Amino acid sequence: MKNTRYSIQDEYYTPKILVEPILQYIPENSTIWCPCDTEDSEFVITFREHGHKVIHSHIWENQDFFHYEPDYYDYIITNIPFSRKIDFLERLYNLNKPFAILLNLQCLNHQNVSSFFLNRSLELLIVDKKISFNGNTAGFNTSYFCNGFLPQKLIFCHLEHNNSGKKFTPSRMYKSEIQDVSDYLLLKSA
Repeated sequence: MKNTRYSIQDEYYTPKILVEPILQYIPENSTIWCPCDTEDSEFVITFREHGHKVIHSHIWENQDFFHYEPDYYDYIITNIPFSRKIDFLERLYNLNKPFAILLNLQCLNHQNVSSFFLNRSLELLIVDKKISFNGNTAGFNTSYFCNGFLPQKLIFCHLEHNNSGKKFTPSRMYKSEIQDVSDYLLLKSA
């Protein structure tokens, strides 16, 4: 496994429009672990608004996904750091819990990713828009890669807009955590 170094390029805060498609596949009163999220994550906020118990953890809070696991949870749902996708996928499959994680669909073009899934179950919830994380038009489609989660292997989902331009609504995690990112990078460099 690679080291647990932090990369600023891995910090893409999921907007609510990209959280909503997974909601209908979560059974009522589920306990969800969001391992790359803070209290202000759209995953955490939205799941709680829909009556789920949510356990969030983040490396900023000294809860590294590779060394921390809650005592009890039903599902894992998050937006993982893209630079560590294979490490995260290995751990997710080893935890043997149903999961839904966000990855860009282009990653399937990478030989190491497509090889990883050769002998593993994979379900995809593909949204029909390239959702923006920062207000600019996105260059890639980010969708859900799942295991033990969806009722079928491939599901397509329509979204009303792509969260860019005048329709851009940033993640509340982005708004509240921008200072924490700076603080974290300063601590890591010290």
